[in-house]
Amino acid sequence: EQATRSLLAAGHRVFVEVGPQPALMYGIEDTAADAGAPETLVLDTLRRGAGGLRRFQTALAEAHVRGLRVDWERLFEGTGARQVDLPTYAFQRRRYWLDALPAGRDPVAAGQSAVDHPLLGAEVELPDDAGTLFTGRISPATHPWFTDHAVAGAVIVPGAA
Repeated sequence: EQATRSLLAAGHRVFVEVGPQPALMYGIEDTAADAGAPETLVLDTLRRGAGGLRRFQTALAEAHVRGLRVDWERLFEGTGARQVDLPTYAFQRRRYWLDALPAGRDPVAAGQSAVDHPLLGAEVELPDDAGTLFTGRISPATHPWFTDHAVAGAVIVPGAA
């Protein structure tokens, strides 16, 4: 706490915790608030089960939205990523949207993982260890046996599904 207060008194407002799990960030945030520096930014670069480049990029994005300068060109150097200018004037009548790719059935092409399940088509790991999202499309064309399960004339998904 004393080191944090000294750094805050010296004008430092950005703290980066590098470790396998955020352990100090909450204490730093509390100390900063108590010291009258609520604008202090505390970033963690690793989290248990969510380390690596993606977590580091998320920390950089958090820094960027809080006004810090991030050298995005250097970060994405050699990846083929490029900066795109966004429209600044709504009536320039220029199109800035990406062309849609033909719809496919491959969940991997959409950044998802395939699952071996008759109803679920894919899964997506949610950021920050928030869980897993399962997706799928159900229709009479792909699952004709659903139409056999109707209650009061309405087709419903069987409870055992």
